[in-house]
Amino acid sequence: MLMSQLQHSGLDKKLAATSQDLWALLPEIVIVATILLLIVFDHLIFKKNKSIGLAAISFVGLAYCFALTLQQWPAIESSQSLMSGLLQLGRLSIFLKGGFVIGLAIALITALRSGALQKEFFKSSEVLVMLFGLLLGASFMTMSNNLLMIYISIEVVSICSYVLTGLTKGRKKAEAGMKYLIYGAVASAVMLYGMSWLYGFTGTLNLTDQAFITSIAQIPALPLTIACVMVLGGFLFKLGAFPLHIWSPDVYEATPTPIVAVFSVIPKLAALTIIFKFVNLIGTPLIDWELWIGTIAIASMTVGNFSALWQKDIKRMLAYSSIAHAGFLLVGVLAFSSSGNQAMLFYGSIYLIMNFGAFYMVQTLERQTGNTSFESMKGLGIKLPLIGSLVLIVMIALTGLPPTAGFNGKLYIFSALWESYQANGHNMLLWVFVFGLLNTVIALFYYLKLPYLLFFKTSNTEIKLDNQETTDAVVGTLFVLPLLLLFFRSDWFVGLMNSINFELWIP
Repeated sequence: MLMSQLQHSGLDKKLAATSQDLWALLPEIVIVATILLLIVFDHLIFKKNKSIGLAAISFVGLAYCFALTLQQWPAIESSQSLMSGLLQLGRLSIFLKGGFVIGLAIALITALRSGALQKEFFKSSEVLVMLFGLLLGASFMTMSNNLLMIYISIEVVSICSYVLTGLTKGRKKAEAGMKYLIYGAVASAVMLYGMSWLYGFTGTLNLTDQAFITSIAQIPALPLTIACVMVLGGFLFKLGAFPLHIWSPDVYEATPTPIVAVFSVIPKLAALTIIFKFVNLIGTPLIDWELWIGTIAIASMTVGNFSALWQKDIKRMLAYSSIAHAGFLLVGVLAFSSSGNQAMLFYGSIYLIMNFGAFYMVQTLERQTGNTSFESMKGLGIKLPLIGSLVLIVMIALTGLPPTAGFNGKLYIFSALWESYQANGHNMLLWVFVFGLLNTVIALFYYLKLPYLLFFKTSNTEIKLDNQETTDAVVGTLFVLPLLLLFFRSDWFVGLMNSINFELWIP
């Protein structure tokens, strides 16, 4: 009887603690509520002319979610454990969740400006539900500490991504979706198997549990290495880094541009957060993380940049560009320092702005020409000078040149890497530094290819343009202007980075 009372009391305490933690999950609750509203509005309320209502629900849901996320910022100064250790809420996750909401809002605006493609996004709720599902999974990825929770959140993002890739009609889209699904299923299976090894070794699924950290140090090098390789494989798949990048070009080319913009940023930054936690919590001398992460970063930068040089389609070029940027993002993790952490987050934030701006510009050009081949872009900058100028700014930012914030991002991340090399003298850090600078030069050749074709080549075919350049330019300027402002006043953003505590909560 006494034992039953004690168990009941313990259950009551857990339920009370869980109820108290729900306030921290209000943004995620709003996302779920938005998904339900979209479904109900689509299938139960209106049968026709639903586009305005679906768009309104989507943007209101994003605005409310962003407002609740902002409210959490002053309330959370250090990381807090939620749901009995399943989740960890800190300013790092709050910052990223806010960025994800902004990114999805830009993607939906891009869809609204996409012309004929707009009907596919807002004629029914399927695409919107999958996009909000991806946002939900990415939000939980930034907060997950438990291996099972990490797996579930990654699978939510993956399943929504598979559906979004194959949802629109077309043989190429179906082929890309099937390829994405097969690669993703294999990566998830391998990752789950590696997680089962870690659970067998440590007896816990919680990465921040003291028992997990203590047990890791006692595991022999070979089985620990095998387990970490398998787990890291699943993370690298979502990051789109070498060698699990093969799916990217076909998916980017076949999928509608607004969806590709989401794929190129949100899952990547969420996966980067998990890699950051995983690498820092498994801090054992048996694994040379500098060698591992450094090798992956060099390979991703080099393979991505050299492959991008030969592409004939802008979206395929940006796919290989995203592989290269995955390598640059890993440089911040590789630094293993507070300045490296801040540089990683700064670069990730600028990458979000650059990529969403780039895909908005690509969508605008695609609406004029009907495709995204480089050949069709010849001379378009003369006819659309405002759009062409914005494209030039975005491409300069992606290259990492002044006067754009892309230059600041690469400057900070390589400065942090150099400081780490001077501090510990690991040769791999120097190799990453050298290859990173060389790859920045290589990127110049393919990023500036598009502006060159826009302004210095003439087309042999006549293109009938619409009269929406001014509107497109105004919206595009709102997306591109931060890249210029943050070059001159990056201290605004750096001050925000300094207020984020990157230390992981360990009981």
